[in-house]
Amino acid sequence: MIKKVINHLSWRYNTTVIKLKKMHFRLNYGERVDLPPDLLFRKGFKLLVEKEGRFKIGNGCFFNFNCTITCFGDTTIGNDCIFGENVKFYDHNHRFSDTEVLIRNQGYKVGSIKIGNNCWIGSNVTILKDITIGDNVVIGANCLINKSIPSNTIVKPKNELIFEEKRL
Repeated sequence: MIKKVINHLSWRYNTTVIKLKKMHFRLNYGERVDLPPDLLFRKGFKLLVEKEGRFKIGNGCFFNFNCTITCFGDTTIGNDCIFGENVKFYDHNHRFSDTEVLIRNQGYKVGSIKIGNNCWIGSNVTILKDITIGDNVVIGANCLINKSIPSNTIVKPKNELIFEEKRL
């Protein structure tokens, strides 16, 4: 039964990578990963909980195709949230301030993501670190969420390109 549920589960260097199809049981990996029995998601769902990361999700949530959650810090999702296709969560960011060291060798700035109850996150939304999204929030497709959002808010994308010179 578990083989039907878990497509891929591996441990490497104290990191847990979980790729799941459907889940009808509770997975509680210590206090680091807490998934309810009624969590639903479609093909391509990926959850990475790295070293000291902690991930918790409430009841009644649904993830559409190809959603990814990468958790180095704390990520919490409330009850009854729905996520469109290709939603991405990143509670960390690469460090890049030292020009003498390769970016890939500088480590990460780790933060948190908190999403309230009854939220709808549209397709192709990316949620970055140090964000709190209140209850009853709707986020339109293709938004980059880099600021916290109060409860009972609708967020729509304003598509514009902003160019900034990289300063080292």
